[in-house]
Amino acid sequence: MIITACILAKDEERNIEKCLQNIAPYVDEIVVIDGCSKDRTAEIARNYTNKVYRREFSGSFAVERNYSIEKATGDWVFIMDADEVCENDLLVKLRDLVSQNKYAACSFMKREVLPNGVLLGFECGYPQINVKLARRDKIRFYGAVHERAIVSGKVKFVAKTVYHHRDYLVDYPKEKAERFEEIARTAKERAQGLNLSRWFLLCRGMRLINQYFFNMLIGLELYKKGVRGVLSSFQYTMRFAFRGFSEYRRQGQL
Repeated sequence: MIITACILAKDEERNIEKCLQNIAPYVDEIVVIDGCSKDRTAEIARNYTNKVYRREFSGSFAVERNYSIEKATGDWVFIMDADEVCENDLLVKLRDLVSQNKYAACSFMKREVLPNGVLLGFECGYPQINVKLARRDKIRFYGAVHERAIVSGKVKFVAKTVYHHRDYLVDYPKEKAERFEEIARTAKERAQGLNLSRWFLLCRGMRLINQYFFNMLIGLELYKKGVRGVLSSFQYTMRFAFRGFSEYRRQGQL
């Protein structure tokens, strides 16, 4: 199976080489979508791949994700940002994960790393899980900002970690927060990446809540803690559900 890493980047010369060095030995192809960076991002990326596409930001992160997938030729795509790296145990499992036929995609945990190297706990009050690996023809993204994976088929949760090395200590820098808020405010007027009904999104949300609970209980083996583990799984799931639906409403998607 051919694996293509699909990476979005803009002005990421400080991070992108670390990302590419991390993923390059484990994939067969790399696609980088560069948002017309003003620094050396594209130049650095070309040292690792000849599939670097420079284009102005469309106003929708889902559109950019879907464009990167369309430029891939692999059977599977591995979705990354330029400021992310994966733990080694995840990378060495990639070939085994794509060799199975039962699942259309795999999700992994996401952990935040501060500029001073400090690894945060569960910043949102619950473990964050993202779909990162999927069959190319089974995944597309929805949502102009904080885009979400829409997968046709079963998703396997793998309790391995992708580390996001962010360049801010507490919250988004003011300019970044304002840019995301502007995208969210005008989301109804922008391409969401896919044309999905509210009913579809509600059903998807309920299904994700159910999956998340079992990912916590079984995938993270919280069941081994007995009643306390069940309660922790439930609490994490409720926080996940509340935040998810709040984000959908704030972004005009529900």
